[in-house]
Amino acid sequence: MPPVPKPPSESKRNRTLVIAIAVAIAIAGALVAGSYLTRDKGDDAPVAETTATETETETTATETTGTTSPALAAVAGIPQNGTVLGNPEATVRLLQFEDIQCPICKKYTDNAFPAIVDEYVKPGLIQIDFRGLAFLGPDSEKALRIAVAAGFQDKLWEVVGLFYENQGEENSGWVTDALVDEILADVPGLDAAKARADAKSAAVTKEIAAVQAEATTLKVPGTPWFYIAIGLNPPYEIQPTALEPSAFRPALDDALKG
Repeated sequence: MPPVPKPPSESKRNRTLVIAIAVAIAIAGALVAGSYLTRDKGDDAPVAETTATETETETTATETTGTTSPALAAVAGIPQNGTVLGNPEATVRLLQFEDIQCPICKKYTDNAFPAIVDEYVKPGLIQIDFRGLAFLGPDSEKALRIAVAAGFQDKLWEVVGLFYENQGEENSGWVTDALVDEILADVPGLDAAKARADAKSAAVTKEIAAVQAEATTLKVPGTPWFYIAIGLNPPYEIQPTALEPSAFRPALDDALKG
């Protein structure tokens, strides 16, 4: 198994979104999780303002699912294909390397993701590709396997969003069987039994390993970490300086010009 990226540090959030911790790993397989994200300096990052489009989407999701979950409303009606969210014809992809246990990934999802979806994904301009990693512990892997399995039914984004909504303390055992059952039951049109079975499959293991290998090749140092791919060209790294929509717009607008 290729080496996994190290978790990020919050000590230099004023310069980059997340910088990898420069700590040597002395024991094989040991990763520094601890409190690397608990003293987040980006707590004041504003949540994107709700737009009329967001309100309409949430209403649609509520009528369809009987829930007002922001995670379901955010992606309602948008095409999905495995890990990819958005118009199949869009040539610009935003690659998001995430660990579902990562608190900073949750903050990105809460603060910037909805506006990016509204402004770029819903109009068909870009796709977003979830590149899931699991280096923080067993809860990361359990949640990721369920998410990837849901992707086999083109329901990954609902599941990932619901996991973030219910995110608990790292490695506390918060990804319980009961929580998994609840999340799967909340996703409209998802075959929960199939998702649970697929989560244990070799196909899911293979997909997770492929993303891990990709992260190693790209030298992804932590999560969340972002790349843009235009057409068939190799992805290039971007480093937004805040968990705000405005920090992503320049890179996305520039990609769309290309």
